[in-house]
Amino acid sequence: METDDVIFYVLEKGGTYKLFTNDDKKKGLERIKESVKKRVNVLDFSPEPEQFFRNLFYRYKVVSLNITAGESGYVVNVKVDPNYKASAIGKEAKNLKTAMQLAKRHFTIARLFIE
Repeated sequence: METDDVIFYVLEKGGTYKLFTNDDKKKGLERIKESVKKRVNVLDFSPEPEQFFRNLFYRYKVVSLNITAGESGYVVNVKVDPNYKASAIGKEAKNLKTAMQLAKRHFTIARLFIE
């Protein structure tokens, strides 16, 4: 998924480990960053919604995660480290909206809350 300033890659399970432990793959990622002039974020896919959201919000230090199934989809409540809450939400909720779009590609999501 691509936004104005970031490209997100969702890799197969264990893909980020393989990426960051292989020098050739790390160099390839750096070339992508340089050529597109954007940040590149990678995360592991998980068919389990809880693990997917933990991976998605990993950089914001997830404290707890609560997912409930509703009629129109999952309601996800992510509690992050208070020092990272503003970053997790982003300016004008940009990061929150992007996370919601990315999650909707893989799951039926009704609401996403960050506390």
